[in-house]
Amino acid sequence: MSTTVEPWSLKRRLAIRLLVVLTLGVLGPSTVMVIAAMWAIDSMDDRALQDQAADIVRNLDLSVAPPVLRLPERLVTAYETSGNSYLYAVVDAAEKIVASSSPAAAALAAEAMQGPAGTFFLVPRPDGGSPWYAYSSQAGPYRIAVAQGSLHEDAMTDSVIRDLLNFSLLTALPLLAVTVLVAIWTLSRAFRDIDRVAADARSITPGGADARLSSSGLPNEIRPLVEAVNDALARLSRAYDVERRFTTDAAHELRTPVAVLMARIDTMPPGALRDDLTADAARLSRLVSQMLDVARLDAAPLPVDTTVNLTSVVREAVAQLGPLALRDKRQMEMRAPERPVSVRGNEAALRLAVTNLVENAMLHTPAGTPIDIEVTDMPSIRVLDRGPGVPAAERGAVFERFQRSPTTTASGTGLGLAIVAEIAARHGAAATVEDREGGGSAFAIRWPRDG
Repeated sequence: MSTTVEPWSLKRRLAIRLLVVLTLGVLGPSTVMVIAAMWAIDSMDDRALQDQAADIVRNLDLSVAPPVLRLPERLVTAYETSGNSYLYAVVDAAEKIVASSSPAAAALAAEAMQGPAGTFFLVPRPDGGSPWYAYSSQAGPYRIAVAQGSLHEDAMTDSVIRDLLNFSLLTALPLLAVTVLVAIWTLSRAFRDIDRVAADARSITPGGADARLSSSGLPNEIRPLVEAVNDALARLSRAYDVERRFTTDAAHELRTPVAVLMARIDTMPPGALRDDLTADAARLSRLVSQMLDVARLDAAPLPVDTTVNLTSVVREAVAQLGPLALRDKRQMEMRAPERPVSVRGNEAALRLAVTNLVENAMLHTPAGTPIDIEVTDMPSIRVLDRGPGVPAAERGAVFERFQRSPTTTASGTGLGLAIVAEIAARHGAAATVEDREGGGSAFAIRWPRDG
């Protein structure tokens, strides 16, 4: 069972992934630096407490009982002026404080005796503030405990993070912005050439002389695709040329035998057989003529660069078909605005399209029924008949080559309306058919209102 793959944008996908990678690449190092700085601060706190405990042990005289702590004057002053941000306590085996920095060290001493020496722990503050971060060590029978408040740690952390954020804002973010702009510009430049190739591909028409895509400026990854498309176009062009030459040659070769056949039919005595053969020969002649028209349309691009008055074109086509209308005893009426209705196009091709529309109406409607031809300001050309109409399910197929309604009994070739649709498309117009009010069909060539 086949699954439908949703369309996706390569440009958008590359842009999103590049943005993610660039963001991680630029902001990632700053994040790592912040984490490393916070880890370093924690390590510094541990080392500082260990050094603090070592100072206490180094200056503790254990030769006397109870021991005497002889700290340098600068350390004594530092402990006294720290506001209990730094504490120490010396506790004997009976959990009696031998020496301390202040009465607040009693809580430190109690917590230090709860665990083994050589560990870090937290000591709740009696006033409910941030706990002390503490460390204990052993010196003989005495437990040495030191602690420090978290205020200085928070200050250091805030300072480091602030400095790193300033660094990111001043360097990393501008670098990220420049990198993103360069990536967007690179993607736009790369896909601009791809868009150009897509536009060239859309402009290729059957039988065009330059049915080839240029790979100039394309990435190396796209060149093989373009070269494969060019190879396919070359094969299609060769096949198209073979088919076109066959159609043209066959139509030309058939004209002479058809003319000879019609001349021989004219020499036959009058009768039903002669009438049937004359109708068949006329249909064959019409088919050959339309095959030549198709071959000419396919042979080269149709020039549509002149100003054409639709009223004059329709009038000439109606006048040309006047004898056929008289033969069938039918009335043809032309309606057009008094002022010219002009379009950019090819006069001969438009006259051929109008002729085919009117002939189609003659073939598919009973003799004696009227045919109306209108030129409107839209601009458009409409041919209205009183025939059986075209079923809605068959309206798209009637404009395809060699497609005839299965319900029709007319002797059409299946090429006339296809020629009309092709000429309309070459002029930027559309060939349509719809029901006519009161019965019949309304075939039209419609230009866009802004055309």
